[in-house]
Amino acid sequence: MVLFWVLGATEVWAQSEISLRIMDQANQPLSAHILGYAAQESPVWVLIADGEGRATISLKNSIEKIEITHVGFEKRSVTISQIKQLNGVILLVPSSKNLEEVAVLGKKEALGTLSSSLSTLKVDKEELLSQQSITFAGALENLPGVQAMNMGVGISKPMIRGLSFNRILIEDSGIKQEGQQWGADHGLEIDPHTSGDVEIFKGPVSLIFGPDALGGVVKINPIPAPLKERISGSVALDAQSNSRLIGSSLSLQARKGKYFGLGTLSVMSHGDYEVPADRYTYAGYVLPIVDQRLKNTAGRQLNFTLAGGKLLYNGETRLTLSRFGQEAGIFTGAVGIPTTYSLEDDGDSRDIQFPRQINTHWKLISNTHWERKKVNYTLDLGYQANRRREESLPHVHGVGPTPSGNLALGLSLDTYTANFAAKYPLSKGSLQAGIMNQFMNNTYSGFEFLLPAYRSFQSGIYGVLEWALSKKISLNIGARVDSQHLKIDEHLQPIYERLEPTGEFDQRNPDISRSPLAPSISTGWIWQVDDSRLVKFNLGSGIRFPTPIELASNGIHHGNFRHEKGNSTLTTERSWQADLGMSQEWGTFSLAISSFVSVYRDFIYLAPSGRFSPLPGSSMLWEYRQDNALFAGGEIQFSYLSPWNLRTTLSGEYVWNQNTENQLPLPLTPPASILASLDYPIQNSSSVFRDWSLGMDFRKTFAQNRVARNEQATTGYFLVDWRMNGMVTIAQKNLALTISIRNLGNVRYLNHLSRYRLINIPEPGRNVSISLTYPLN
Repeated sequence: MVLFWVLGATEVWAQSEISLRIMDQANQPLSAHILGYAAQESPVWVLIADGEGRATISLKNSIEKIEITHVGFEKRSVTISQIKQLNGVILLVPSSKNLEEVAVLGKKEALGTLSSSLSTLKVDKEELLSQQSITFAGALENLPGVQAMNMGVGISKPMIRGLSFNRILIEDSGIKQEGQQWGADHGLEIDPHTSGDVEIFKGPVSLIFGPDALGGVVKINPIPAPLKERISGSVALDAQSNSRLIGSSLSLQARKGKYFGLGTLSVMSHGDYEVPADRYTYAGYVLPIVDQRLKNTAGRQLNFTLAGGKLLYNGETRLTLSRFGQEAGIFTGAVGIPTTYSLEDDGDSRDIQFPRQINTHWKLISNTHWERKKVNYTLDLGYQANRRREESLPHVHGVGPTPSGNLALGLSLDTYTANFAAKYPLSKGSLQAGIMNQFMNNTYSGFEFLLPAYRSFQSGIYGVLEWALSKKISLNIGARVDSQHLKIDEHLQPIYERLEPTGEFDQRNPDISRSPLAPSISTGWIWQVDDSRLVKFNLGSGIRFPTPIELASNGIHHGNFRHEKGNSTLTTERSWQADLGMSQEWGTFSLAISSFVSVYRDFIYLAPSGRFSPLPGSSMLWEYRQDNALFAGGEIQFSYLSPWNLRTTLSGEYVWNQNTENQLPLPLTPPASILASLDYPIQNSSSVFRDWSLGMDFRKTFAQNRVARNEQATTGYFLVDWRMNGMVTIAQKNLALTISIRNLGNVRYLNHLSRYRLINIPEPGRNVSISLTYPLN
């Protein structure tokens, strides 16, 4: 539960001065300019908030109001009495104007904020929703260095610089998201409509976020508290042509004094999706795709988030309850031994038959942050209940009589998290220290077996020092130690003979108990050469403990079309990465380059064993292995704003890797790609249509011929997307309308990161999307 003992923080206002904290809507500090006004029109004095957004106002000059400004944010004026009502915390809203004199790309957009020596990206919620993707990971894939691993409609997970699964940590409101690491067909259970702004860290961030942040972090910030005392909200409607998707979301927010509430409800339903192909290859057979639609790929979602809290004199506390619920069909032609009859059209493209998956993810999160004697404290508590059901018609893999019921595989994961951190100001910097704890309990059920029951407890402690060497150069250095205690239960499979139990058992996995301890270190510097030039360098080490599915899985994973077997001898994985980033601006030109080199010791990956599986319904046996590996690559981004306001952005990304043991590439390496975007604002003075813009994206993805042993190469392709968005005023209400067409040319192509390319099924064809948002306030 949220710690309401913090709510008793006293409100002490000095008679001669008032303390301020300037923040953006994601609760990030802003070094804003503050102008003080008395009765006259001109300001009495000007202040600049420090790096933590703090400033102290003297009341000796009879100040009546202050005016706060910051580049990229709307100007805000508040009176002294209003400051007291806001508890000294002033939030600024991002500016909606496109000013030609403002840098096109900017240091923040190019390499991230000045608080991290790693290359980072920040995406606000509006930009996230403008991508019109029904998955959270899909809404991020146009960012340089970020890809999405997908399996059709509604299921995908993020990849950063060629790394995914347990090497990419997902943090939602200060709590590590658990569940999507079970396998490639287990998507990220987060709805873009219910999330806030997003920060992406590219590179090892184990120091702050802990194990699993080996390759990067996707940090999802909570929706900020309302700025004004009122009730407001919006209704959004979405539709897509390819899968005949329809969806809607309702968002409400309210504030009364220091108390506030937030709520979002999102529903979505789609049918079988269409591909530009009429046949595919599976298990050596060429099978039809009737009407170019994949049978039983329909799905639906029901998601919501409820949050309530209080603004403190020196911070904020809130409690958030969220639920992600998804039911999705599994392509009938990719499970078991499909037949032409089973692939025939059943007359209903929206029904969800067997096999199917039902995922429900509950989260209860408490976030409290406050300041005492200039020390910032953060306490995050969380509970997650992740329930996954894979249902199918009763069948066996040659191990006994036909079972009853339809639950093939049930996974139930409960996760408890407690994180605490404190940031102490120093004369020329700050010192941050924290402790993180997590307990997980996993059980299973159903007539199939893949992953045994296990319990895991992880704990880590860290410290990071940030120090200003000069006005332009800052240094950070830190260390961390993590420990884990993991207990995996043995699983014995009864042996049958002529459908009768023999009394003997086959050990699918042994008892496994381990308690590793591993340190991490990191250092970096930020050189702000001038207002138009920025250089970042980071050298970091990350660690990752082997997961239970890598240690002890042993069964047919239908989502990946193979028998997967764990390896109980796997050891802790470690990486060393050097990251160098540079950005430069020349008026309306911007250029940013980010490069990296990573060395991995005991890199864990899944590879074919060269032996046939003993279980019917599967061919090759795949096993988890461990070798040393090398990664290198980077991103480049160029932007230009022409005199007639045409914005041109060109970005490219490339990842190269190699298994240093056998000199072969590693599986699932994203191909090199180039994305060119054109955006043009339409100048008009209509009272009905305003703020309209047109945009086009051109993506060239190159062939990926550097593949692992027995991995299929993919050819290159060229895609064109079109979009248009703006405001429509009806009955004095401003409706936001977005229309886009993905894959305008209906190109047939294989996505190297999609599991469906394993059976030669291309990505969805042309897709027209429409989104309409209606304000309720």
